[in-house]
Order: sequence, then structure tokens, then C-alpha cells
Amino acid sequence: MARALWPLFLLLVACAPRPAASGPVLLVPGGRIVGAWAELDGGFPLPAPPLLADRRENRLYLAYPYELNVYEDGEPVASVDLPGIPRFLHARPAATAGGEEGLYAEGLGSFPYPAKDARVFEGAVYWLDAAGRPHRDQTSLEDAAFHAVVADQKRLAFLGEEAWVLGGERFPLPAFLKAELFGALYLLQENGVLAYSLGGLLLAERRGRFSDLAVDEHGVWLLAEDGRLVHLDHDLEVLP
Repeated sequence: MARALWPLFLLLVACAPRPAASGPVLLVPGGRIVGAWAELDGGFPLPAPPLLADRRENRLYLAYPYELNVYEDGEPVASVDLPGIPRFLHARPAATAGGEEGLYAEGLGSFPYPAKDARVFEGAVYWLDAAGRPHRDQTSLEDAAFHAVVADQKRLAFLGEEAWVLGGERFPLPAFLKAELFGALYLLQENGVLAYSLGGLLLAERRGRFSDLAVDEHGVWLLAEDGRLVHLDHDLEVLP
């Protein structure tokens, strides 16, 4: 159904006026999604405010109920059916989106895994079930409970009260609201952001109250409580 309506979607997007900059604010690396307007690539309209958003290089991923839309350089290029209403969306290392009804993994397809979180890594889907138990595809990895899965091009880790770096270290973690992995492990807390090495060493911290976190090759992006975009380098120092 979504594929059949794709030409109409392209026409509507092309003709849509710029919406007012209001509505839910979603952080993506390099910018924000404000309601049905993307503050990226000069700014462009969206068909509706997305539930979730993320970005990898020039590809923007927007998750809606039962549908994932993909943009490149501000232009819509693809629409993918999702197995339900997504509860998570990650653009790195490849796009993953899903929830209780199943998940979609870019390059691999859709799976009936009732996932709490998931990432694509080295051709496999690593995911957490409702109890937080980690899996690789259909194989259960252990009976511990985790809250999140993070990955970059080289490493993957399950995070909870401790970090379990796949094939490497395990070390305790403080409480966190969101996490990303990009060379180092970045944790968003109520009162700031922490950066850890994958051996468990605290590398840097930045105090402040932020509502969201994103990390890419250009640095660390934070959403301040008033909606402002804050840009830090990978050592958590402020960039212009």
C-alpha cells in the first residue's frame, strides 16, 4: 500500500508550503526536525511530523506508523513498509526500526522479532527482547538484561547497568537516558553527557540539561531543554 501511494507522496511533498516551525522537535545529527519541517539541507517540508528520526551522512530516515521514509540531500528517495508502529529508529551502522510487532533492518529485510532495541552489525541483527535479553538473529546470547544496543562501523555493545562490548570488555555504567557509540561511548544523563572509552575509562563530561543526544563524524549534537541545537566535538568541547 505504501509503495502504491509513493508517487502521490512525492507530488504532495513537492507542492507543500513550508509549515510553521512548531510541533515536536526531534534531534538528528546536524539539525532538527520541527513538526513537519526538516531543518537540514536548507530546510524542506515533510508529509507529516514523524514519530522518530535519524540521519547517516546525507540520508535522513523518518519513521511513521507502518512506514519508513528515506531522504537524500533533502529529496525523498524511498519508502519502506514497517511491521507496525516503530518504537526505535537508528541510522547507524545501517538503518533499523521496529518495536513489538517486529523490525526492519536495512539491507536485510523485515523480521518478526519483538524488539526493545536493535542494530544491524556485520550482516546480523543484534536485538533485545521485551525482557532486555540480547540476541543475534534467532540466537539468544545470554540471560542478562540490557536497555539499549549501540554500534558504529567497528564495535557493538549492549548497555544496561553494565556495558558489554561484543568480543571485548564489560564494565559498570551509571544511569543514562540515551546512548550512542562513535569511537567512544556517549551517555546522556539528566544533568549532562559523559564519554567513555570501550575499556570503561571516563574520557570527558559536559554538564547541562539536554533532552536528546546524537553523534556522527562531525561531533556530538545535543538538544537543549529550550529546543536549541548544541554542537560539541568528540571530546565534548563546544564548537561554533
